[in-house]
Amino acid sequence: MKKIVLLSLLFVSFFTSHATGQQNIKLPEVKAKAGMDVIQAMEIRAASRSFNGNTTSLEAISTILWAGNGIILEKGPKTVHGYDAVTSATNLYRYTTPWGWGDPYIKLYLILKEGTYEYLPKEHELKFILGDGGSGRSGAFGTIVIAADFDKMPSFNKDVKNVAFLSAGSAAQNMYVAGAVYNVQMLTQVSINKKKLKKQLKLPDKVEPLATLTFGHAN
Repeated sequence: MKKIVLLSLLFVSFFTSHATGQQNIKLPEVKAKAGMDVIQAMEIRAASRSFNGNTTSLEAISTILWAGNGIILEKGPKTVHGYDAVTSATNLYRYTTPWGWGDPYIKLYLILKEGTYEYLPKEHELKFILGDGGSGRSGAFGTIVIAADFDKMPSFNKDVKNVAFLSAGSAAQNMYVAGAVYNVQMLTQVSINKKKLKKQLKLPDKVEPLATLTFGHAN
């Protein structure tokens, strides 16, 4: 229990100091095992509309974002896992969520009271955007925004938006399962203020917010 409290205090201090200095935050390496298998995590995952205000650890944040859009390994001539049949052959990386065209067109952003960040999969770090973010719901620790970069998707495909939402859903489910391992609950919302989010996240014209995942520890 003392270890958990200490990690939480270090996490708050770490985020506050970096947000004030407007610096990127290098996330800790994701553990190969985190206390339960994927079946157990799927059994206990749950949505929540009520949060208790407790801190979510930096380790949990790292794992959740990686689960949504992280890199498993860099492709070489041959890999243990083999190549992802869905991912384009031109893509040099294998991601936790499969993508239909080249580099991932799904982007993740993290909004906290201390600041707003973009998740960079290749660096596995948070890129500082601006301060004074907000958590999005009373008692929640933060909000993850799932956005689609339509500039990276083929304009000739009439189902491109459907593919974007399908990929966003896959990423969201990965994050729900990863969160369950750390007793982190989430609330997915698709009725969002896209104009406000685009401004807050400083998104380019062709990058569109699709959904938000408010997260924290449930009451």
